[in-house]
Amino acid sequence: MSSSNKTLIYLAWFGVVAVTAALAVYAYLGFFSRYMADDYCLLVDLRFGDLFTNSWNKYLFKSNRFSNLFVLGFWELFPGNIAIVPALHIILWVLGLTWLLSELDKVFNLKLAFPLRLFAAETLALFSFFTTPNAFQILYWRPGQVSYLTPIVFFTLLAAWLVNLVRRDKVTFPLAFLFGFFAFFIGGLSETLGALHIAILSLVILCVVLFDKSPRRNAALTLLGALLIGAFAALIVMFLAPANEVRINDENGSPAFTTVLLRNFEYSLLFLRIAITTLPLPILGLLAISSLMTMLLFQNQPTVKFEARAYWLFLIIPILLYGLVFASFAPSAYGQSYPVERVRFPAHFILTLALTSFGICAGYVLSYVKFPTLIRYGIVALAFLSLLYPFWMMRQPLSTYEFRRLFALRWDEREQMIYDMKASGEQDLVLPGLDGYEGTKELDVRPFFWVNQCAAQIYGVHTITAISVEEEDVLYYFSE
Repeated sequence: MSSSNKTLIYLAWFGVVAVTAALAVYAYLGFFSRYMADDYCLLVDLRFGDLFTNSWNKYLFKSNRFSNLFVLGFWELFPGNIAIVPALHIILWVLGLTWLLSELDKVFNLKLAFPLRLFAAETLALFSFFTTPNAFQILYWRPGQVSYLTPIVFFTLLAAWLVNLVRRDKVTFPLAFLFGFFAFFIGGLSETLGALHIAILSLVILCVVLFDKSPRRNAALTLLGALLIGAFAALIVMFLAPANEVRINDENGSPAFTTVLLRNFEYSLLFLRIAITTLPLPILGLLAISSLMTMLLFQNQPTVKFEARAYWLFLIIPILLYGLVFASFAPSAYGQSYPVERVRFPAHFILTLALTSFGICAGYVLSYVKFPTLIRYGIVALAFLSLLYPFWMMRQPLSTYEFRRLFALRWDEREQMIYDMKASGEQDLVLPGLDGYEGTKELDVRPFFWVNQCAAQIYGVHTITAISVEEEDVLYYFSE
């Protein structure tokens, strides 16, 4: 191994350390997660009655997302899962992205070293969490998690498995049926991700049809076609759900197709404008990391011929970015509202992917510029400095640590109060209230508020009232 290759590997491992440290902070904060708001009502559906019947009633009267209860029901098989699942999502997503990159590396014979693949996977996950406006609702609040993060994690693992099967020519009809079922089930977690997956699958199928002339072409189209059918079926089922009347503002009737189209054009442009104006540092950091590491990678491969077609990617990537954001926003545009913070998470992942791809293209082009030796040393130094940025990114999640820790402590103590009061025969409980967080509702002073009613069912009491407690009276209710 040449000294330049060693330098790149060392930098990649340093980047892995930096990004892993930042992701570990996000994972650790998950241990302070507790049930809030919709969590209580979902627990009612999971703990009382038949899961299939409750899922059907949910589809009829509450939500068109027909798969959520099955995923949450699986998590509820494990005690204390609410605090473990956030870290599990991070680990599974990074593993899935690494596996997918490894399979693509073998298909296209890229010969990327393992630390580079792992670093790229972790970077995609970290910047997606860091740039999203409400990481709490995506990672730590289960209704947001299961609708906007879980399907991305599942589809990443499914995509890696697909490439693996196609590469090894192991595609069979039963596997195609299984992939179609998986796409249908995962698509039922969220119409936002369902629309996005249909757009991505359509693009991939088009690329395979136009550019893949290898023997694996038919196998790839078989599994991709099964995925597309399953994803379409899920979206149709969600579109026809009777519960849509509850979730969609239909005072003026369903919007016309042209209205949805124009509204979505506006929403997608607004998202990109907000991202550019509010996230300049993360954008520059991601572009610097991806471009500098790519420059070093291709500078170590002087025999590789330059592909002038790479210039087209500088135009294609922004177009694909806008198109995929447009697809993910389509359900919200139909529902007549700009996507709320948690709904925008898939768009932030697409933005992260697009910026990384743009940086890779820039680094590829710049790697063929004949820089003086001193400048090359400067590029290595800049790459090292850019890899320090993930350490700085840790400040954002760490700033929430004290609130999250204290909230979990008070929540646990309050739950013990509920058990103690119930054991003493009380059925109408008056408890100290806790502050909600990042737009997520906590127990209310009104005993018949929907959150309170669901919580009362879970704990098996008549009513629960949560009163506001002044700071000086906190110790009266809670231990220090």
